[in-house]
Amino acid sequence: MTHSASKTRSQADQSVNINESAAQVGTGVIIAFAGLVGAWSAACMASAVVQFGVAGVVSGWFSAITG
Repeated sequence: MTHSASKTRSQADQSVNINESAAQVGTGVIIAFAGLVGAWSAACMASAVVQFGVAGVVSGWFSAITG
């Protein structure tokens, strides 16, 4: 194997490593955002249960669905 062939292979390997790292970062951002949205929705649901009670939340949900 010549020097230029090994250099090209090394650059290709680095490109694959960079792509894999970028995909991992992107996946991490998506998972973190999903966790944040889930935590916010749980906080909102807990607040609604405290304010209106379980029956009020269920009644409001059915009213929102049926119009």
